[in-house]
Amino acid sequence: MTSLLVFSDLDGTLLDHHTYSFEPALVALQSLKTLSIPCVINTSKTFHELISLRKELNHQDPFIVENGSAVYIPKQLSLVIDETLEECGDYWLKAFGPKRDKLIELTNDQKGHYTFTRFSDMTYQDLMSVTGLDEANAKMAMQREFTEPMLWTDSNLALSKLREHMAQFDIQIQKGGRFSHLMGKHCDKANAMLWLTEVYASQNDEKLITMALGDGENDIGMLSKADIPVVIRSPVHAPPEVPNRSDAWLTDAYGPEGWAQAIDLVLSKQGIM
Repeated sequence: MTSLLVFSDLDGTLLDHHTYSFEPALVALQSLKTLSIPCVINTSKTFHELISLRKELNHQDPFIVENGSAVYIPKQLSLVIDETLEECGDYWLKAFGPKRDKLIELTNDQKGHYTFTRFSDMTYQDLMSVTGLDEANAKMAMQREFTEPMLWTDSNLALSKLREHMAQFDIQIQKGGRFSHLMGKHCDKANAMLWLTEVYASQNDEKLITMALGDGENDIGMLSKADIPVVIRSPVHAPPEVPNRSDAWLTDAYGPEGWAQAIDLVLSKQGIM
């Protein structure tokens, strides 16, 4: 027997890049629920942002926040996990990197060398202007725990230099759709996906097939490690290349419409279910 485990980015993937709507994906999401296929959200968004969004999506599965910095597992799932996790209300928490305060501290002395604006330098009104988020969602987006996004306005060469500088502190910079994200070197969507895949694989003897869907540069690692990598077409940037994966799918449609098409195609293929 084969079972499927889905990992999905949000912005530009399950959520429309411009409107943040997930309506075109609702039927496909329901299909996954009906078949008891977990759909793990794997996003740059924060825990606080996901609490309200998960209610809208009726999402009951684990979720990965802040570009792979931490995994939250609902206690109600009763997954057997062979390590000690942090207790966080209704969730078990597995963190992969340092707290946000350390990231802010390490970049304070870099402000004179490069031009960038961190979330900690912005007001929620600034963030609303940059992203189009409403006030409530902008405030939630700023409640970060493990990462510090930057609006990078310097050159790519300058970003490479800052990357080199931060590496000595075990800090990396991942480039997302709108922001560059400071985080611990072990914080990565792929690492978090692989850790959670092991958790699911240990629950029974079924063969587990992983499917990952994403549209940005920060999704490449996750896509490259999945059994079925799906690149969601974006209206604002070229599809990211997934190294050494000539089998990666590229959707015809954009955002949640392309997401739904990919899910439907996998579910219709023989041997998956």
